[in-house]
Order: sequence, then C-alpha cells, then structure tokens
Amino acid sequence: MFVFKRALVGAALVSVFLISPAAAKDIPARQAGLWTLKADDNPFADWSMCISETRNDFLDTDVWDNFANECKVTATSTSGSSGKIEATCKLSETTDATLQVTFSGDFKTGYSFESVTRFVNALGKSNTLHADAKVTYAGKCPAELKPGMKKMTKSGLIIRP
Repeated sequence: MFVFKRALVGAALVSVFLISPAAAKDIPARQAGLWTLKADDNPFADWSMCISETRNDFLDTDVWDNFANECKVTATSTSGSSGKIEATCKLSETTDATLQVTFSGDFKTGYSFESVTRFVNALGKSNTLHADAKVTYAGKCPAELKPGMKKMTKSGLIIRP
C-alpha cells in the first residue's frame, strides 16, 4: 500500500492508483493542483505531487503505481467520502500482495488514508507494510511540476510518471 507502493515493497522484496472500473465509481476524485502527502510512520511517503483532472484518483498516485494493471479489487465499501478498498496486487510474476486501504476526507481540501500491504518475500517470510497518510491541497502546481510529477520533500528529487 505504499509508495509506499512498490518503493517499500520493492525494497523489502529487493524489488517500490487509474483505478479498475469496478472501483472507480466509489473513489472520490481530487481537484486538480498541487497535493502534499506525509505519513509519519513511513519515511518514503513524503512528497508533493501535481494532479491533473484526468489522473486524479489517489490509489494510483498515492498507494500503488499502476493500480489498474497490477491490482484486482476484491471488495469495496463507501459511505460519502469515506470508504475501504481491498485488492490483490501483483508484486512479481510469482508473488502477489493483499492491499487494504481505508480513506476519508473531502478530496477538495484534504483527505487521509491508511494502507496495509501484506506479502510473502522471496525467502518465505511474511511482511506487512503500513502507511497512515495525511494529504493536503496546496494550490496551483509550480512550473517545475507537470501533472503526474512528484517532488520528494527531503531530497528534492523530481519523479516523472
């Protein structure tokens, strides 16, 4: 669940959300602009990202890169702007992870989510990755960030989609 995505899973496995159509209608869309993400329990989850109107779901950008192609939603429940998504996601050709995400907020000024990813690594050991993130709308995107680009807070590194 982290990019916490495969960044963490990738590191843990030695390997770091376009949402599936079944879940897309259940996920609130964010407004376009700059969003900042911070998870106190996950040092890799600390960045700013420019969001466009066409790629505005948080699962694909905040939780799991390439969610639509690598994950299959197994359960969803929503009530207003809160909900829970469960999915099975591909880590490698032979390894899957279970992903559980709970979220809430207005998705215009801010939202929060908790993600838990469980998987068995190449050595047969069970692993759990956790992120409890707060995401805040920060206004207009700066010139250096085009839609889909992330700027890591600590290093200043810009990651292109």
